[in-house]
Amino acid sequence: MCVPLYDKDTWMILPPAEKPSTGQSEAAGAALLGTTAKSLNTPAESPISRAVKAHRALRYQAHSQARQWLVAQAKAERPEKYPGDVFRTADCRYVNHGDVGVNYSAQHQAAHYAGLVTCGSVWACPVCASRIQQRRRGEIQQAIDWAKAQGYTCALVTFTFPHQAWQRLRDLLDRQAEAFRRLRVSRGYKRLRPTGLIRSLEVTHGENGWHPHTHELWIMDSHETRLQPDLSELWLAACRKAGLVDAPKGSHLWGAFMAHGVDVKYDMDAGDYLAKQDDSRSWGFADEVSKATSKAGRAKGVHPHHFLVRKAQGDRERYIEYAKGMKGKRQLYWTNGLKDRVGITDVTDEVLAQEDREAADLLGRLSPDDWKMIRGNDARAELLDCAEFGGWPAVQALLSALR
Repeated sequence: MCVPLYDKDTWMILPPAEKPSTGQSEAAGAALLGTTAKSLNTPAESPISRAVKAHRALRYQAHSQARQWLVAQAKAERPEKYPGDVFRTADCRYVNHGDVGVNYSAQHQAAHYAGLVTCGSVWACPVCASRIQQRRRGEIQQAIDWAKAQGYTCALVTFTFPHQAWQRLRDLLDRQAEAFRRLRVSRGYKRLRPTGLIRSLEVTHGENGWHPHTHELWIMDSHETRLQPDLSELWLAACRKAGLVDAPKGSHLWGAFMAHGVDVKYDMDAGDYLAKQDDSRSWGFADEVSKATSKAGRAKGVHPHHFLVRKAQGDRERYIEYAKGMKGKRQLYWTNGLKDRVGITDVTDEVLAQEDREAADLLGRLSPDDWKMIRGNDARAELLDCAEFGGWPAVQALLSALR
């Protein structure tokens, strides 16, 4: 049964949670990892924190589940096609071009693969999404530092709207896009619009269904005292014209929308902005997955990647709807010319996802048979742990153990 449309959780913008201790992350990861991969015992003095290893293992575990669901969906929908041609994430970090290289980057103190297909999807792929968002952090921080050095004011502006469990994601996204189009061309918005902005499109899912919303970093000439009420009126008018809401002035919904439809916070830094991106929160992937299984997590919404680990009833169908609905959407949008002013070179998500483009040392190569064995044992994350801990000898030890 659906909760009421205007439940407070639909409107509240969740504050970023405190970062847990390593022990908390470790416990959350251990409870969710399962036993699909064979383990290689490593000394306690490993430089890789167990929390980081658990997070990476979870991302690869989630990717394995995504691939399973996407391959099955592709075969059902387009049996004449190769699954990777229908959903690129089905091939990502799984299909190889000959031997697979294992590289180590001293700059990032991390190992990665070379010679693998990457999808570059910040939506469907948990592994690519994590890497892309990590690289985007530096760009956003650079923009904020530049803005403050130029004397600008930074504000975090969040736009949301009511939604119900029966509504389809693609329809909500289309109506949201139409509402933003109407907002941007309105006379009132042109008076308020910032010098530049960075918009992040986010989607969560809870008891009220899909919840698309945006977080915008506004770079402004000065502090606008009436920004929130004025933007709320403009956003409500745009949402009404786009068919997202019917709220006559003075009604309960009108009051709720004016209070929660737009949220404005000033003096934001990169941490504040990124903390609002649903799968980039400071407490990490493992802990957010564990929160997603709680009643509060289900009510307030979880990132769709958690479907891949939670695997509750209906999660498969929801993940497929999400992967299809978000295809072609941009997560981050910068106003024209802002990157040039900040001094940032424009790089696509697809390029950022290709780890082997970065300078790194080649530790060794895996034969196609070795790679099949690693995939078959779901040990892709574990091999990288070994490479970071003990170099190529540790990788060879893992291969021998698996054989």
